[in-house]
Amino acid sequence: MRSIAHLAAALAAFASLVCALAAPGAAAVQSEPAPAPDAYVMTIEGPLSAGQLALFQRASAAARADDAVLVIVFDTPGGELTRMKQFADAIDSAARGGLRIFGHVDDEALSAGVWLAITCESLYMRPRGTIGSAQAIQLTPGGIQAAPEKIQSSYRAWVRAWAESHGRSPLLAQAMIDVETEVRRVKVDGVTKLISGDEWNDLVDRGEAPELLSTVVARDRMLAFTGDEAVRFGFADALAETVDEVLAKQGMAGATTQRLELSQRERWLSQLWSLRLLFLFLGLFFGYVELKMPGFGIPGILSLLCLAVMFTGQYLVGLADVPHIVLAALGIVLVAVELFVLPGMIWPGLVGAVCLITGLLLSQVGPNVDLGSAWDREILLDATWSLSLTATAAVLAIWGVSRYLPNTPVLGRLVLAGGPPEGAGAASGAAREADAAGPRVGARGRALTALRPVGKVALEGDPAGFDREARAESGVLARGDAVVVVEVHGDRLVVAPAPDAAPPAPDAAPPAPSEAAPDGASAPDGGAS
Repeated sequence: MRSIAHLAAALAAFASLVCALAAPGAAAVQSEPAPAPDAYVMTIEGPLSAGQLALFQRASAAARADDAVLVIVFDTPGGELTRMKQFADAIDSAARGGLRIFGHVDDEALSAGVWLAITCESLYMRPRGTIGSAQAIQLTPGGIQAAPEKIQSSYRAWVRAWAESHGRSPLLAQAMIDVETEVRRVKVDGVTKLISGDEWNDLVDRGEAPELLSTVVARDRMLAFTGDEAVRFGFADALAETVDEVLAKQGMAGATTQRLELSQRERWLSQLWSLRLLFLFLGLFFGYVELKMPGFGIPGILSLLCLAVMFTGQYLVGLADVPHIVLAALGIVLVAVELFVLPGMIWPGLVGAVCLITGLLLSQVGPNVDLGSAWDREILLDATWSLSLTATAAVLAIWGVSRYLPNTPVLGRLVLAGGPPEGAGAASGAAREADAAGPRVGARGRALTALRPVGKVALEGDPAGFDREARAESGVLARGDAVVVVEVHGDRLVVAPAPDAAPPAPDAAPPAPSEAAPDGASAPDGGAS
Protein backbone atom coordinates (compact mmCIF):
# COMPACT_ATOMS: atom_id res chain seq x y z
CA MET A 1 0.00 0.00 0.00
CA ARG A 2 3.05 2.25 -0.37
CA SER A 3 1.51 3.80 -3.51
CA ILE A 4 -1.58 4.95 -1.60
CA ALA A 5 0.63 6.43 1.12
CA HIS A 6 2.58 8.40 -1.49
CA LEU A 7 -0.67 9.58 -3.07
CA ALA A 8 -2.02 10.72 0.29
CA ALA A 9 1.21 12.60 1.00
CA ALA A 10 1.01 14.36 -2.36
CA LEU A 11 -2.63 15.37 -1.76
CA ALA A 12 -1.67 16.66 1.68
CA ALA A 13 1.03 18.76 0.04
CA PHE A 14 -1.65 20.11 -2.32
CA ALA A 15 -3.83 21.13 0.63
CA SER A 16 -0.87 22.84 2.30
CA LEU A 17 -0.13 24.74 -0.90
CA VAL A 18 -3.72 26.01 -1.13
CA CYS A 19 -3.67 27.16 2.48
CA ALA A 20 -0.29 28.86 2.09
CA LEU A 21 -1.36 30.78 -1.01
CA ALA A 22 -4.78 31.69 0.37
CA ALA A 23 -3.42 32.96 3.69
CA PRO A 24 -1.97 36.28 2.40
CA GLY A 25 -5.36 37.33 1.01
CA ALA A 26 -7.06 36.60 4.33
CA ALA A 27 -4.38 38.54 6.20
CA ALA A 28 -4.88 41.50 3.88
CA VAL A 29 -8.58 41.64 4.75
CA GLN A 30 -8.15 41.13 8.50
CA SER A 31 -5.31 43.63 8.93
CA GLU A 32 -7.33 46.73 7.96
CA PRO A 33 -6.76 49.48 10.54
CA ALA A 34 -9.53 50.78 12.76
CA PRO A 35 -11.72 52.71 12.40
CA ALA A 36 -13.09 51.11 9.27
CA PRO A 37 -13.41 53.36 6.20
CA ASP A 38 -16.78 54.32 4.78
CA ALA A 39 -15.73 53.40 1.25
CA TYR A 40 -13.09 51.26 -0.43
CA VAL A 41 -11.72 52.39 -3.79
CA MET A 42 -10.09 50.17 -6.41
CA THR A 43 -8.97 50.96 -9.95
CA ILE A 44 -9.29 48.78 -13.03
CA GLU A 45 -6.40 50.14 -15.06
CA GLY A 46 -5.15 48.68 -18.32
CA PRO A 47 -6.41 45.44 -19.93
CA LEU A 48 -8.59 43.22 -17.76
CA SER A 49 -6.58 40.57 -15.94
CA ALA A 50 -6.98 37.76 -13.44
CA GLY A 51 -5.08 39.87 -10.89
CA GLN A 52 -7.69 42.64 -11.14
CA LEU A 53 -10.42 40.06 -10.60
CA ALA A 54 -8.57 38.87 -7.49
CA LEU A 55 -8.28 42.51 -6.36
CA PHE A 56 -12.05 42.91 -6.75
CA GLN A 57 -12.64 39.77 -4.67
CA ARG A 58 -10.43 41.21 -1.92
CA ALA A 59 -12.02 44.66 -2.12
CA SER A 60 -15.59 43.34 -2.06
CA ALA A 61 -14.77 41.09 0.92
CA ALA A 62 -13.27 44.06 2.82
CA ALA A 63 -16.26 46.29 2.02
CA ARG A 64 -18.71 43.67 3.24
CA ALA A 65 -16.72 43.07 6.43
CA ASP A 66 -16.68 46.80 7.27
CA ASP A 67 -20.22 47.55 6.02
CA ALA A 68 -18.70 50.00 3.52
CA VAL A 69 -19.40 50.82 -0.11
CA LEU A 70 -17.07 50.03 -3.01
CA VAL A 71 -16.11 52.51 -5.72
CA ILE A 72 -14.55 51.09 -8.90
CA VAL A 73 -12.56 53.59 -10.96
CA PHE A 74 -12.38 52.62 -14.65
CA ASP A 75 -9.47 53.38 -16.95
CA THR A 76 -9.41 50.33 -19.19
CA PRO A 77 -9.36 49.61 -22.92
CA GLY A 78 -11.11 46.29 -22.24
CA GLY A 79 -9.82 42.75 -22.57
CA GLU A 80 -10.79 39.18 -23.41
CA LEU A 81 -14.52 38.50 -23.69
CA THR A 82 -14.25 35.49 -21.38
CA ARG A 83 -12.45 37.55 -18.74
CA MET A 84 -15.06 40.34 -19.14
CA LYS A 85 -17.95 37.91 -18.62
CA GLN A 86 -16.36 36.41 -15.52
CA PHE A 87 -15.57 39.85 -14.11
CA ALA A 88 -19.04 41.24 -14.87
CA ASP A 89 -20.67 38.20 -13.24
CA ALA A 90 -18.51 38.69 -10.14
CA ILE A 91 -19.57 42.35 -9.82
CA ASP A 92 -23.20 41.48 -10.44
CA SER A 93 -23.11 38.67 -7.88
CA ALA A 94 -21.60 40.99 -5.23
CA ALA A 95 -24.26 43.62 -5.95
CA ARG A 96 -27.07 41.06 -5.65
CA GLY A 97 -25.52 40.02 -2.35
CA GLY A 98 -26.19 43.51 -0.94
CA LEU A 99 -22.87 45.28 -1.62
CA ARG A 100 -23.29 48.84 -2.91
CA ILE A 101 -20.94 49.39 -5.86
CA PHE A 102 -20.47 52.73 -7.64
CA GLY A 103 -18.57 53.15 -10.88
CA HIS A 104 -16.47 56.15 -11.94
CA VAL A 105 -15.06 56.42 -15.47
CA ASP A 106 -11.93 58.45 -14.86
CA ASP A 107 -10.55 58.27 -18.40
CA GLU A 108 -12.06 55.47 -20.46
CA ALA A 109 -14.22 52.36 -20.21
CA LEU A 110 -13.95 50.87 -23.65
CA SER A 111 -14.76 47.48 -25.15
CA ALA A 112 -15.28 44.92 -22.36
CA GLY A 113 -14.91 47.69 -19.77
CA VAL A 114 -18.34 49.06 -20.80
CA TRP A 115 -20.20 46.06 -19.43
CA LEU A 116 -18.33 46.14 -16.15
CA ALA A 117 -19.12 49.83 -15.75
CA ILE A 118 -22.88 49.56 -16.29
CA THR A 119 -23.04 46.67 -13.81
CA CYS A 120 -22.46 49.17 -10.99
CA GLU A 121 -25.45 50.49 -9.05
CA SER A 122 -24.67 54.03 -10.25
CA LEU A 123 -22.22 55.14 -12.94
CA TYR A 124 -20.45 58.50 -12.95
CA MET A 125 -18.12 59.94 -15.58
CA ARG A 126 -15.66 62.76 -15.90
CA PRO A 127 -16.70 65.11 -18.72
CA ARG A 128 -13.63 64.14 -20.75
CA GLY A 129 -14.14 60.42 -20.10
CA THR A 130 -15.06 57.99 -22.88
CA ILE A 131 -17.31 54.95 -22.87
CA GLY A 132 -18.26 52.60 -25.73
CA SER A 133 -16.57 51.02 -28.79
CA ALA A 134 -17.08 47.45 -27.64
CA GLN A 135 -16.94 45.40 -30.84
CA ALA A 136 -15.91 41.75 -30.40
CA ILE A 137 -12.59 41.13 -32.17
CA GLN A 138 -10.08 38.30 -32.34
CA LEU A 139 -6.42 37.90 -33.18
CA THR A 140 -5.72 35.93 -36.36
CA PRO A 141 -2.57 35.23 -38.40
CA GLY A 142 -3.73 38.07 -40.64
CA GLY A 143 -4.05 40.53 -37.76
CA ILE A 144 -6.98 41.84 -35.69
CA GLN A 145 -10.36 41.05 -37.23
CA ALA A 146 -14.01 41.10 -36.17
CA ALA A 147 -15.11 37.93 -34.40
CA PRO A 148 -17.10 35.38 -36.45
CA GLU A 149 -20.83 35.98 -36.83
CA LYS A 150 -21.65 33.06 -34.50
CA ILE A 151 -19.81 34.79 -31.66
CA GLN A 152 -21.14 38.21 -32.66
CA SER A 153 -24.72 36.94 -32.57
CA SER A 154 -24.37 35.50 -29.06
CA TYR A 155 -22.54 38.64 -27.96
CA ARG A 156 -25.31 40.96 -29.28
CA ALA A 157 -28.00 38.97 -27.50
CA TRP A 158 -26.06 39.02 -24.24
CA VAL A 159 -25.26 42.74 -24.52
CA ARG A 160 -28.88 43.76 -25.10
CA ALA A 161 -30.12 41.63 -22.19
CA TRP A 162 -27.27 42.82 -19.93
CA ALA A 163 -27.91 46.51 -20.68
CA GLU A 164 -31.67 46.21 -20.17
CA SER A 165 -31.28 44.33 -16.88
CA HIS A 166 -29.02 47.13 -15.60
CA GLY A 167 -31.25 50.03 -16.63
CA ARG A 168 -29.41 51.06 -19.80
CA SER A 169 -30.69 51.37 -23.37
CA PRO A 170 -30.35 48.03 -25.23
CA LEU A 171 -30.31 49.92 -28.53
CA LEU A 172 -27.38 52.13 -27.50
CA ALA A 173 -25.57 49.08 -26.10
CA GLN A 174 -25.98 47.25 -29.41
CA ALA A 175 -24.72 50.30 -31.33
CA MET A 176 -21.54 50.12 -29.24
CA ILE A 177 -20.74 46.64 -30.58
CA ASP A 178 -22.34 46.59 -34.04
CA VAL A 179 -21.38 49.05 -36.81
CA GLU A 180 -24.57 48.11 -38.69
CA THR A 181 -26.78 49.57 -35.95
CA GLU A 182 -27.88 53.15 -36.65
CA VAL A 183 -29.56 55.11 -33.85
CA ARG A 184 -31.77 58.17 -34.34
CA ARG A 185 -33.31 60.47 -31.76
CA VAL A 186 -36.88 61.35 -32.69
CA LYS A 187 -40.01 62.93 -31.23
CA VAL A 188 -43.27 60.97 -31.47
CA ASP A 189 -46.48 62.55 -30.14
CA GLY A 190 -44.42 64.96 -28.10
CA VAL A 191 -42.30 62.19 -26.57
CA THR A 192 -38.55 61.98 -27.31
CA LYS A 193 -37.27 58.47 -27.93
CA LEU A 194 -34.49 56.52 -29.62
CA ILE A 195 -35.18 54.28 -32.61
CA SER A 196 -32.95 52.23 -34.89
CA GLY A 197 -32.26 53.13 -38.49
CA ASP A 198 -34.32 50.15 -39.63
CA GLU A 199 -37.29 51.34 -37.58
CA TRP A 200 -36.93 54.82 -39.10
CA ASN A 201 -36.94 53.36 -42.63
CA ASP A 202 -40.06 51.34 -41.89
CA LEU A 203 -41.87 54.44 -40.61
CA VAL A 204 -40.80 56.40 -43.68
CA ASP A 205 -42.06 53.65 -45.99
CA ARG A 206 -45.46 53.79 -44.26
CA GLY A 207 -45.53 57.58 -44.44
CA GLU A 208 -45.35 57.88 -40.64
CA ALA A 209 -41.91 59.40 -40.27
CA PRO A 210 -41.65 61.16 -36.85
CA GLU A 211 -39.79 64.40 -36.21
CA LEU A 212 -36.04 63.73 -36.46
CA LEU A 213 -34.10 65.50 -33.72
CA SER A 214 -30.63 64.06 -34.39
CA THR A 215 -28.70 61.04 -35.56
CA VAL A 216 -26.95 59.63 -32.50
CA VAL A 217 -24.71 57.31 -34.51
CA ALA A 218 -24.74 56.67 -38.27
CA ARG A 219 -24.41 53.27 -39.88
CA ASP A 220 -20.83 51.97 -40.29
CA ARG A 221 -19.68 53.82 -37.17
CA MET A 222 -19.06 52.43 -33.70
CA LEU A 223 -20.84 54.30 -30.90
CA ALA A 224 -18.74 55.90 -28.16
CA PHE A 225 -19.88 58.61 -25.75
CA THR A 226 -18.08 61.38 -23.92
CA GLY A 227 -19.12 61.95 -20.33
CA ASP A 228 -21.56 64.71 -21.27
CA GLU A 229 -23.14 62.60 -24.03
CA ALA A 230 -23.41 59.51 -21.83
CA VAL A 231 -25.33 61.48 -19.20
CA ARG A 232 -27.55 63.17 -21.81
CA PHE A 233 -28.56 59.84 -23.35
CA GLY A 234 -28.97 58.07 -20.00
CA PHE A 235 -26.02 55.72 -20.33
CA ALA A 236 -24.38 57.25 -17.24
CA ASP A 237 -26.10 58.72 -14.18
CA ALA A 238 -24.16 61.95 -13.64
CA LEU A 239 -20.84 63.74 -14.08
CA ALA A 240 -18.22 63.64 -11.33
CA GLU A 241 -14.58 64.74 -11.44
CA THR A 242 -13.38 62.77 -8.43
CA VAL A 243 -14.28 59.85 -6.20
CA ASP A 244 -15.10 62.30 -3.40
CA GLU A 245 -17.63 63.95 -5.71
CA VAL A 246 -19.12 60.54 -6.50
CA LEU A 247 -19.60 59.86 -2.78
CA ALA A 248 -21.02 63.35 -2.21
CA LYS A 249 -23.65 62.77 -4.89
CA GLN A 250 -24.53 59.54 -3.09
CA GLY A 251 -25.14 61.46 0.15
CA MET A 252 -21.76 60.47 1.64
CA ALA A 253 -19.96 63.85 1.64
CA GLY A 254 -16.86 63.73 3.83
CA ALA A 255 -16.76 59.93 3.87
CA THR A 256 -13.40 58.33 4.70
CA THR A 257 -11.94 56.24 1.89
CA GLN A 258 -9.24 53.63 1.55
CA ARG A 259 -7.64 52.77 -1.79
CA LEU A 260 -6.68 49.19 -2.53
CA GLU A 261 -3.91 48.57 -5.05
CA LEU A 262 -2.81 45.42 -6.83
CA SER A 263 -0.61 43.43 -4.46
CA GLN A 264 2.40 41.43 -5.55
CA ARG A 265 0.39 38.30 -4.87
CA GLU A 266 -2.35 39.45 -7.26
CA ARG A 267 0.21 40.32 -9.93
CA TRP A 268 1.62 36.85 -9.48
CA LEU A 269 -1.87 35.39 -9.87
CA SER A 270 -2.16 37.16 -13.23
CA GLN A 271 0.99 35.38 -14.37
CA LEU A 272 -0.25 32.11 -12.92
CA TRP A 273 -3.52 32.44 -14.83
CA SER A 274 -1.68 33.05 -18.10
CA LEU A 275 0.30 29.83 -17.49
CA ARG A 276 -2.70 27.70 -16.48
CA LEU A 277 -2.70 25.64 -19.69
CA LEU A 278 1.04 25.03 -19.34
CA PHE A 279 0.47 23.60 -15.86
CA LEU A 280 -2.31 21.41 -17.26
CA PHE A 281 0.02 20.22 -20.02
CA LEU A 282 2.74 19.37 -17.49
CA GLY A 283 0.22 17.64 -15.22
CA LEU A 284 -0.89 15.33 -18.05
CA PHE A 285 2.68 14.77 -19.24
CA PHE A 286 4.09 13.84 -15.84
CA GLY A 287 1.03 11.70 -15.17
CA TYR A 288 1.88 9.62 -18.24
CA VAL A 289 5.53 9.28 -17.21
CA GLU A 290 4.33 8.09 -13.80
CA LEU A 291 2.26 5.35 -15.44
CA LYS A 292 5.40 4.11 -17.17
CA MET A 293 7.21 3.66 -13.87
CA PRO A 294 6.58 1.03 -11.19
CA GLY A 295 5.02 2.22 -7.96
CA PHE A 296 4.46 5.93 -7.30
CA GLY A 297 7.35 8.36 -7.62
CA ILE A 298 8.55 11.83 -8.53
CA PRO A 299 6.63 12.16 -11.85
CA GLY A 300 3.35 11.39 -10.07
CA ILE A 301 4.09 13.98 -7.39
CA LEU A 302 5.01 16.55 -10.05
CA SER A 303 1.78 15.79 -11.92
CA LEU A 304 -0.32 16.37 -8.80
CA LEU A 305 1.58 19.54 -7.93
CA CYS A 306 1.10 21.01 -11.43
CA LEU A 307 -2.65 20.38 -11.24
CA ALA A 308 -2.68 21.73 -7.68
CA VAL A 309 -0.97 24.97 -8.71
CA MET A 310 -3.39 25.41 -11.62
CA PHE A 311 -6.49 24.88 -9.45
CA THR A 312 -5.06 27.04 -6.66
CA GLY A 313 -4.59 29.99 -9.00
CA GLN A 314 -8.10 29.66 -10.40
CA TYR A 315 -9.58 29.31 -6.92
CA LEU A 316 -7.84 32.44 -5.65
CA VAL A 317 -9.12 34.56 -8.56
CA GLY A 318 -12.65 33.30 -7.96
CA LEU A 319 -13.05 31.01 -11.00
CA ALA A 320 -12.61 27.51 -9.58
CA ASP A 321 -15.18 26.95 -6.83
CA VAL A 322 -14.85 24.33 -4.08
CA PRO A 323 -17.19 21.84 -5.87
CA HIS A 324 -15.00 22.09 -9.00
CA ILE A 325 -11.86 21.24 -7.02
CA VAL A 326 -13.59 18.43 -5.13
CA LEU A 327 -14.87 16.98 -8.42
CA ALA A 328 -11.40 17.06 -10.00
CA ALA A 329 -9.79 15.61 -6.86
CA LEU A 330 -12.37 12.80 -6.84
CA GLY A 331 -11.49 12.11 -10.46
CA ILE A 332 -7.78 11.86 -9.63
CA VAL A 333 -8.50 9.50 -6.72
CA LEU A 334 -10.70 7.24 -8.86
CA VAL A 335 -8.07 7.08 -11.62
CA ALA A 336 -5.45 6.22 -8.96
CA VAL A 337 -7.70 3.48 -7.59
CA GLU A 338 -8.04 2.05 -11.11
CA LEU A 339 -4.28 2.08 -11.69
CA PHE A 340 -2.88 1.08 -8.32
CA VAL A 341 -5.60 -0.71 -6.34
CA LEU A 342 -8.14 -2.30 -8.71
CA PRO A 343 -6.46 -2.52 -12.13
CA GLY A 344 -8.72 -3.97 -14.78
CA MET A 345 -11.99 -2.77 -13.18
CA ILE A 346 -12.31 -0.07 -15.89
CA TRP A 347 -15.30 1.79 -14.40
CA PRO A 348 -13.34 3.65 -11.66
CA GLY A 349 -10.96 4.97 -14.30
CA LEU A 350 -13.80 6.00 -16.66
CA VAL A 351 -15.81 7.73 -13.93
CA GLY A 352 -12.63 9.35 -12.63
CA ALA A 353 -11.72 10.67 -16.08
CA VAL A 354 -15.21 12.16 -16.51
CA CYS A 355 -15.02 13.83 -13.07
CA LEU A 356 -11.55 15.23 -13.76
CA ILE A 357 -12.47 16.63 -17.19
CA THR A 358 -15.72 18.14 -15.86
CA GLY A 359 -13.89 19.77 -12.95
CA LEU A 360 -11.24 21.17 -15.29
CA LEU A 361 -13.85 22.64 -17.65
CA LEU A 362 -16.01 24.22 -14.95
CA SER A 363 -12.96 25.74 -13.25
CA GLN A 364 -12.18 27.59 -16.49
CA VAL A 365 -15.55 29.35 -16.78
CA GLY A 366 -16.33 30.23 -13.16
CA PRO A 367 -19.07 29.28 -10.69
CA ASN A 368 -21.85 31.34 -12.31
CA VAL A 369 -21.99 29.60 -15.69
CA ASP A 370 -25.53 29.20 -17.01
CA LEU A 371 -25.89 26.55 -19.70
CA GLY A 372 -29.21 28.10 -20.65
CA SER A 373 -27.34 31.19 -21.85
CA ALA A 374 -26.03 31.09 -25.42
CA TRP A 375 -23.13 33.33 -24.43
CA ASP A 376 -22.14 31.08 -21.50
CA ARG A 377 -22.29 28.10 -23.83
CA GLU A 378 -19.88 29.90 -26.17
CA ILE A 379 -17.51 30.53 -23.25
CA LEU A 380 -17.73 26.88 -22.22
CA LEU A 381 -17.08 25.82 -25.83
CA ASP A 382 -14.04 28.09 -25.96
CA ALA A 383 -12.72 26.56 -22.72
CA THR A 384 -13.34 23.07 -24.11
CA TRP A 385 -11.40 23.97 -27.25
CA SER A 386 -8.46 25.31 -25.22
CA LEU A 387 -8.37 22.22 -23.02
CA SER A 388 -8.61 19.96 -26.09
CA LEU A 389 -5.65 21.68 -27.73
CA THR A 390 -3.67 21.37 -24.51
CA ALA A 391 -4.52 17.68 -24.20
CA THR A 392 -3.58 17.13 -27.86
CA ALA A 393 -0.21 18.81 -27.28
CA ALA A 394 0.31 16.60 -24.23
CA VAL A 395 -0.54 13.47 -26.26
CA LEU A 396 1.96 14.48 -28.96
CA ALA A 397 4.62 15.09 -26.32
CA ILE A 398 3.81 11.75 -24.70
CA TRP A 399 4.11 10.04 -28.09
CA GLY A 400 7.51 11.63 -28.60
CA VAL A 401 8.61 10.53 -25.13
CA SER A 402 7.42 6.95 -25.62
CA ARG A 403 9.21 6.81 -28.97
CA TYR A 404 12.49 8.56 -28.24
CA LEU A 405 12.96 8.82 -24.47
CA PRO A 406 13.95 5.17 -23.97
CA ASN A 407 16.79 5.67 -26.46
CA THR A 408 18.46 8.52 -24.55
CA PRO A 409 21.33 7.50 -22.23
CA VAL A 410 20.11 9.29 -19.09
CA LEU A 411 16.36 9.85 -19.39
CA GLY A 412 15.83 6.30 -20.66
CA ARG A 413 16.24 5.07 -17.08
CA LEU A 414 13.06 6.96 -16.08
CA VAL A 415 10.68 4.75 -18.08
CA LEU A 416 9.97 1.05 -18.36
CA ALA A 417 11.50 0.25 -21.72
CA GLY A 418 12.40 -3.16 -22.96
CA GLY A 419 15.99 -3.71 -23.97
CA PRO A 420 19.42 -4.77 -22.73
CA PRO A 421 20.96 -3.04 -19.71
CA GLU A 422 23.93 -0.77 -20.13
CA GLY A 423 27.09 -2.81 -20.52
CA ALA A 424 25.36 -5.94 -21.79
CA GLY A 425 28.26 -6.35 -24.21
CA ALA A 426 28.03 -9.48 -26.32
CA ALA A 427 24.42 -10.04 -25.28
CA SER A 428 23.25 -6.91 -27.07
CA GLY A 429 23.21 -8.56 -30.49
CA ALA A 430 21.12 -11.48 -29.23
CA ALA A 431 18.88 -9.01 -27.41
CA ARG A 432 18.23 -7.09 -30.61
CA GLU A 433 17.38 -10.35 -32.40
CA ALA A 434 15.00 -11.33 -29.59
CA ASP A 435 13.38 -7.89 -29.66
CA ALA A 436 13.00 -8.02 -33.44
CA ALA A 437 11.50 -11.51 -33.35
CA GLY A 438 8.88 -10.27 -30.90
CA PRO A 439 7.07 -12.20 -28.17
CA ARG A 440 4.19 -14.56 -28.84
CA VAL A 441 0.96 -15.33 -27.02
CA GLY A 442 1.56 -18.21 -24.62
CA ALA A 443 5.19 -17.34 -23.94
CA ARG A 444 6.14 -17.82 -20.30
CA GLY A 445 8.39 -15.79 -18.09
CA ARG A 446 8.82 -14.12 -14.75
CA ALA A 447 7.99 -10.65 -13.40
CA LEU A 448 11.17 -8.66 -12.81
CA THR A 449 9.24 -5.88 -11.04
CA ALA A 450 5.84 -5.62 -9.44
CA LEU A 451 3.11 -5.03 -12.04
CA ARG A 452 0.66 -2.42 -10.64
CA PRO A 453 -0.48 -2.78 -13.43
CA VAL A 454 2.66 -1.93 -15.50
CA GLY A 455 6.12 -3.34 -14.96
CA LYS A 456 8.92 -5.42 -16.49
CA VAL A 457 9.06 -9.13 -17.31
CA ALA A 458 11.66 -11.51 -18.71
CA LEU A 459 10.44 -14.23 -21.10
CA GLU A 460 11.78 -17.66 -21.97
CA GLY A 461 14.18 -17.53 -24.87
CA ASP A 462 15.24 -13.95 -24.24
CA PRO A 463 18.96 -13.48 -23.54
CA ALA A 464 20.14 -12.76 -20.02
CA GLY A 465 19.63 -9.11 -19.09
CA PHE A 466 16.84 -8.51 -21.63
CA ASP A 467 13.49 -7.33 -20.27
CA ARG A 468 10.15 -6.29 -21.71
CA GLU A 469 7.41 -3.90 -20.64
CA ALA A 470 4.14 -5.61 -19.69
CA ARG A 471 0.79 -4.86 -18.13
CA ALA A 472 -1.08 -7.17 -15.78
CA GLU A 473 -4.39 -8.35 -17.25
CA SER A 474 -6.04 -7.95 -13.86
CA GLY A 475 -5.04 -7.59 -10.26
CA VAL A 476 -1.46 -6.99 -9.13
CA LEU A 477 1.50 -9.25 -9.87
CA ALA A 478 4.40 -9.33 -7.44
CA ARG A 479 8.06 -9.39 -8.37
CA GLY A 480 9.14 -12.97 -9.14
CA ASP A 481 5.67 -14.27 -10.12
CA ALA A 482 5.48 -16.71 -13.02
CA VAL A 483 3.56 -15.14 -15.92
CA VAL A 484 2.23 -16.05 -19.34
CA VAL A 485 1.63 -13.71 -22.29
CA VAL A 486 -2.09 -13.43 -23.15
CA GLU A 487 -2.03 -10.45 -25.58
CA VAL A 488 0.59 -8.79 -27.79
CA HIS A 489 0.20 -5.22 -29.10
CA GLY A 490 3.39 -4.34 -30.96
CA ASP A 491 6.07 -4.33 -28.27
CA ARG A 492 3.49 -4.01 -25.45
CA LEU A 493 2.50 -7.19 -23.64
CA VAL A 494 -0.45 -8.16 -21.49
CA VAL A 495 0.38 -10.95 -19.05
CA ALA A 496 -1.49 -13.10 -16.55
CA PRO A 497 -0.34 -15.48 -13.80
CA ALA A 498 0.93 -18.76 -15.27
CA PRO A 499 -1.91 -21.34 -15.09
CA ASP A 500 0.21 -23.84 -13.17
CA ALA A 501 1.14 -21.25 -10.52
CA ALA A 502 -1.31 -20.02 -7.92
CA PRO A 503 -1.57 -16.23 -8.12
CA PRO A 504 -0.49 -14.45 -4.94
CA ALA A 505 -2.78 -12.19 -2.97
CA PRO A 506 -2.70 -8.56 -4.12
CA ASP A 507 -0.83 -7.46 -1.00
CA ALA A 508 1.52 -10.44 -0.92
CA ALA A 509 5.13 -9.59 -0.16
CA PRO A 510 7.70 -10.17 -2.94
CA PRO A 511 9.77 -13.36 -2.67
CA ALA A 512 13.06 -13.35 -0.88
CA PRO A 513 16.07 -12.55 -3.08
CA SER A 514 17.34 -16.14 -2.79
CA GLU A 515 14.07 -17.53 -4.18
CA ALA A 516 13.61 -15.06 -7.05
CA ALA A 517 15.32 -15.31 -10.36
CA PRO A 518 18.39 -13.06 -10.64
CA ASP A 519 17.41 -9.52 -11.62
CA GLY A 520 17.39 -9.27 -15.37
CA ALA A 521 17.48 -13.08 -16.06
CA SER A 522 14.80 -15.56 -17.10
CA ALA A 523 14.00 -18.61 -15.02
CA PRO A 524 15.56 -21.66 -16.74
CA ASP A 525 12.52 -23.85 -16.07
CA GLY A 526 10.09 -21.67 -18.00
CA GLY A 527 8.91 -19.68 -15.00
CA ALA A 528 7.81 -22.52 -12.67
CA SER A 529 8.52 -22.01 -8.97
